[in-house]
Amino acid sequence: MNYTEKVVTQDSLKHDVLCYWQMNGNVDKLAGVNSRYLPKGQNLLVFNFGDEIGNLNDSNISYSNQLFSVVPAIATSRIINQKGEIDLFGISFIGDGLFKLIQLPTSELISYFPDVLRDKYEGLHEELKNRNFHEKIKLVEKFLTGNLNQGLNSPPFQKALKIINETNGIATVSDIANMANVSERQLQRLFKTRIGISPKDYCKIIRVNNYLDLILTKKKPIDWMELVVEYDYHDQPHLITEVKSIAKLSPKKLHSYRDTLYHRYIKSK
Repeated sequence: MNYTEKVVTQDSLKHDVLCYWQMNGNVDKLAGVNSRYLPKGQNLLVFNFGDEIGNLNDSNISYSNQLFSVVPAIATSRIINQKGEIDLFGISFIGDGLFKLIQLPTSELISYFPDVLRDKYEGLHEELKNRNFHEKIKLVEKFLTGNLNQGLNSPPFQKALKIINETNGIATVSDIANMANVSERQLQRLFKTRIGISPKDYCKIIRVNNYLDLILTKKKPIDWMELVVEYDYHDQPHLITEVKSIAKLSPKKLHSYRDTLYHRYIKSK
């Protein structure tokens, strides 16, 4: 399996788009391979040029062969099944970048996608088809430049994101709201509309991802109490509960199984 990514450097896009990526290869056509998709606090727009992809839920797999799909930020992990030919091209957005592009509440995009917009993105899929990675990037950057609405900027939301990232997700929602000069209720609405999850869940995701690098790559024994202190947890059970709420695995099992897209493809950059 091959994974390639390019971090966005274009000035007009780099504050809303993190990177473009491509995943391709072939796996077993019957059983496929299951991978755990861990929340990263990002919204994705994914174009599929290969075989259908399945979402595993309660041991049942529902497959989709959509030409493109919007993957809003999620609060807990999902297991996907990939089989046969894998050929994906994706855009990973920063903060409310996807909201500025689609211009609809992000939390609604899973259940509702207007036909007019669907035709537009299926047309982009057709343009990208049979292009190489660099050609796809050029086409997508032109599309994003013409369609990202910078007039939808929200200074309070951007301030809140900055606070969360600078504190590694440790700040409380009430403190974030105060520093961003909005009420907690306003902050909740901003996050639900612009990124699809609550500020509390976003903080949790940022906090956990800050040490997932360590959990998934460290070879020597992990000092859990060091993590408890560094990330301001009450105790070790609190840390474990939070990891389980996001990954659906305990930290030790996550480290043992290492069955995540994060681990599977990160080394192929």
